Amino acid sequence: MKKSKIHAACMEKLQNQVNELQSAIDKVQESIVGEDNSTAGNKFETARAMGQEELDRLNQTMNHAIKEFTILSQISPNKPCTTAQLGAHIVTDKKELYLATGIGRLVIGEKTIFVTSPTSPIGQQLMGLEKDGELAFAGKKEKILSVA
Repeated sequence: MKKSKIHAACMEKLQNQVNELQSAIDKVQESIVGEDNSTAGNKFETARAMGQEELDRLNQTMNHAIKEFTILSQISPNKPCTTAQLGAHIVTDKKELYLATGIGRLVIGEKTIFVTSPTSPIGQQLMGLEKDGELAFAGKKEKILSVA
């Protein structure tokens, strides 16, 4: 599978995540504003505090998603790689990986690609390895069949 197709699917997934988060943030902000108009006393304060906590959590998740999107945007999917590095598509005898951001499992057509960050435990094990290199992770050995 072409790296450009994997990269485009990653960009789409992250963009959808950002859009969903923004929608959730908008809804929580609307509910907080709605609570401002309430005159129910302590019930109002509790609902407002819960809304603010949810908003803080969503904003933190949004900031993380934007950072991941920025990292992904800086990767050139057309750049060939001979070693496992940021932007590399690695095929082992057990699975396919794309070193980019911590998106996780991504299904493209019939293929499952594991999109992982170079700073993740498996990403750290992979960094710098070449074709025919071996990776030992979670008690299992895998042979690298290709790096692109």
